[in-house]
Amino acid sequence: MNDDRNITRKQLGKMEAAFLAKAGTHPTFTLAFARQVLGHTKDDPTPQFLERLQSKGWIRRIRRGRFAVVPLSSGEDRSPQLHEFVVAMELVSPAVIAYWSALNHYGMTEQLPRTVFVATDHPMRRQPGDVLGVNYRIVSLKPDKVFGVIKDWINEIPFSITDREKTIIDGLDLPQYVGGANEIAKALKTSWKVLDEKKLRGYTAKIGNSAVAKRLGFMMEMLGLGDIEEFRAAILLAPGFSPLDPTMPKRGKYNSRWGILVNTEIQS
Repeated sequence: MNDDRNITRKQLGKMEAAFLAKAGTHPTFTLAFARQVLGHTKDDPTPQFLERLQSKGWIRRIRRGRFAVVPLSSGEDRSPQLHEFVVAMELVSPAVIAYWSALNHYGMTEQLPRTVFVATDHPMRRQPGDVLGVNYRIVSLKPDKVFGVIKDWINEIPFSITDREKTIIDGLDLPQYVGGANEIAKALKTSWKVLDEKKLRGYTAKIGNSAVAKRLGFMMEMLGLGDIEEFRAAILLAPGFSPLDPTMPKRGKYNSRWGILVNTEIQS
């Protein structure tokens, strides 16, 4: 066995070892959980107990009041063996894996985002940034924009994620969180056979942003996807022009049929 691991194990007292045995059966645990296991009350030494375990490399803090056990199998990096989506569920409540991260999860993009994108339904005063070596970006949405959410599992641990259709709509609503409009165009082209066209139309109307309808309609027509006339009949196009990709300079040709400023080229 690795000598470093032996040294670390010798540093544990009986109470610490007993606590880790119980805490290790959970993906993460809270300060309140630790207090209950230790039989402490408020204004007790629980925070100091956890700080000591963290300094020994046996637990890591995910956020204030939330921790994860570092298993022996973690090796020299002393990091909890938690998937980044599981960690994301602990950073904010509610938490929904969305945007570029959801695109990647469904295999609808070839890009591997360096940031895990998480949607929630309330303002965030502070971004979590780097947590356990992974960068997280929480996108605050109005509650009525949080829909199309399903449950999935990693290693029998549940997490919430936008479904395929909502992932597309979210990307058209806020393209800056999916690497630009072209990433959504590619996703539409490669994944159209598994997308529910009726659900896409419904989500387009529900998101409350006319630019989404314009962008989706234009892309579908350019890529030869779906029933364009049925789509036009089902949605309302607001007056004026919306940029196809708001992350790009507002220069290009105006498409009056869809009310789109074509400021990026869609690969058909």
